[in-house]
Amino acid sequence: LGTRFEQYKDIYLSPALGFSREDLKVSSTASKTLKDQAGVFNELAFDYGITSDKRNRTFMPTDGYISSFNQTLPIYSDAAAIKNQYSFSAYESLTPNLTGAVKFYMGAINGLDKDVRISKRMQLSQSRLRGFKAGKVGPKDGGDYVGGNYAASLNFEGALPNLLPESTKTEVSVFLDMGSIWGVDYSSTVDDSSELRSSVGINTSWSSPVGPLSLIFSQNITKATTDETESFNFKLGTSF
Repeated sequence: LGTRFEQYKDIYLSPALGFSREDLKVSSTASKTLKDQAGVFNELAFDYGITSDKRNRTFMPTDGYISSFNQTLPIYSDAAAIKNQYSFSAYESLTPNLTGAVKFYMGAINGLDKDVRISKRMQLSQSRLRGFKAGKVGPKDGGDYVGGNYAASLNFEGALPNLLPESTKTEVSVFLDMGSIWGVDYSSTVDDSSELRSSVGINTSWSSPVGPLSLIFSQNITKATTDETESFNFKLGTSF
């Protein structure tokens, strides 16, 4: 339960209160350290965000920036942890046919009285690290990807708004993504996988009659040996 409002000019606050009840079950093939995390967990948490939005427009901006900080604080929890996230995106019209963007993200979650359980650990979404399968990057405990206590990404994008006719409602951009997920507090035997991941590619978004459609063609530059990659991604109903 939450809300979002403009406190000052271009400064937005977004307080929220959330309750969750999780019943974590573990397969018989999981490691002992993961099996120890099975159980029922209740949590009541306060979440708030502070955002400064100086973009000239929210959709396909060509100038300005948006800076956002978000924190989750436990009020009551069976395994309390504090989560911090910060993101920054800046846009600049370089030429009439090219808009550049730089995007930065970092997140951390740290347990207060216990280690961070598997369902709360950090991941990077496919919009922040393209060219990698969702949930298949970062520390790996046996055969399971367990996320990290920390995550960070840096993205460089060049949008080509006039590459195709406006009537096609199609956006094309090129990108360079870099990121990493690391830190395993619950076990010292799991490789924290702090290696840098990176990829380049082309992102095409089309406002089709059945909804937003995106196609991503990518090529990995660097990765960890345990990461699972993908050179093509198709999504319907989600626009980048």
